[in-house]
Amino acid sequence: MRNKRKIIIVLSTILLSFLIFRIFLMEYYRDFLEYWTLRDKIVWSEQSRLKWNDLNYNEEKEGLYINVGLSIRFKISNPILFRSNTVLIKKTSSVSDTTDMLSLRIAQAKFDLLEIYRRKMLKEVDSLNMINSHNLKPSYFYKMNDRYYDEFDTEWKKHLAAENEIESLKKIEEKINRELFGR
Repeated sequence: MRNKRKIIIVLSTILLSFLIFRIFLMEYYRDFLEYWTLRDKIVWSEQSRLKWNDLNYNEEKEGLYINVGLSIRFKISNPILFRSNTVLIKKTSSVSDTTDMLSLRIAQAKFDLLEIYRRKMLKEVDSLNMINSHNLKPSYFYKMNDRYYDEFDTEWKKHLAAENEIESLKKIEEKINRELFGR
């Protein structure tokens, strides 16, 4: 009889602890995970421009390599709570010539172009909120994130394949000025 009582008390305590964690502490846990994900990345900001020290200098790896991505965090409720960031992954971004200002311009353009696609993704989430689509699955948001990144990647690859890369860069910069900065 005493053993059954002890087992019931232990199980009740475990269950109660789980419920307290789930109800009160889960948001703090998610905040920590977001912090941990973004801690070594540069988050896009309208006020800040990329600088040479945002990239790793690597003379052995010829050229410029900029690794950018989208991070998302969401909670499916009514309304859908959605937060996203355009990030530059410093650890895997490198440049071999820090005197070539064109490289820094290209890096900024790539970073800014992805921000345009992140904002398009936010508009889609806003439209989902307008039609009360709170019965979506998490996989929908991960696929949406992948879809917008793929659209960005397709446009960037067209730029890289252009015959006149400078003219292509100018067109991308015009698009950035128009869509991000309203100029």
